[in-house]
Amino acid sequence: MEQFWVIAESFTIVFVVKFVNMALQTLSMNFLIKGRRLYTFIFAFLEVMVYLVGLSQVLNNMTIYKMLGYAFGYATGALFGIWLEQKLAIGNQTWLIIPNDNPYRLAYYLRDRGFGITTISGSGMDSNRTIILTTTMRKNIALLSASLAELAPDAFVSVLDTRTTMGGHVNRIPRG
Repeated sequence: MEQFWVIAESFTIVFVVKFVNMALQTLSMNFLIKGRRLYTFIFAFLEVMVYLVGLSQVLNNMTIYKMLGYAFGYATGALFGIWLEQKLAIGNQTWLIIPNDNPYRLAYYLRDRGFGITTISGSGMDSNRTIILTTTMRKNIALLSASLAELAPDAFVSVLDTRTTMGGHVNRIPRG
């Protein structure tokens, strides 16, 4: 029975260290892509420190249980890092919305909720269309999605991650 606890302990220590390492690595990469230098530096530094601790644990008397802990920590840590990054919702997105009908009603509705809206005339395959353009903080996406589901559920929507914005109207809209 004592050997079981030794195996469980070695698996768990390596798993936890690699889990934390991968969560930090995922956040670090996301901040790197978004051009957030300070966050990238902090998370990359922490990630490497945790990685070195984990690596020393695995290489010190390597067993199959430590390797399994490493692999499970890697996989679940990456998933957790993605989930955490989505919850933090740092950054902006630009939405191009092409509603099938009543584009100006939708534009006014979104403006009333605090979104900065620009309408652009375009021509589609069969008719002229109005394109609604908005850049918003990722924290506002739930409200924007709900508004579209309510007023224009069949609209064509294209979402782009926006690295930088200058000027204009991009606000954090209070929830409630």
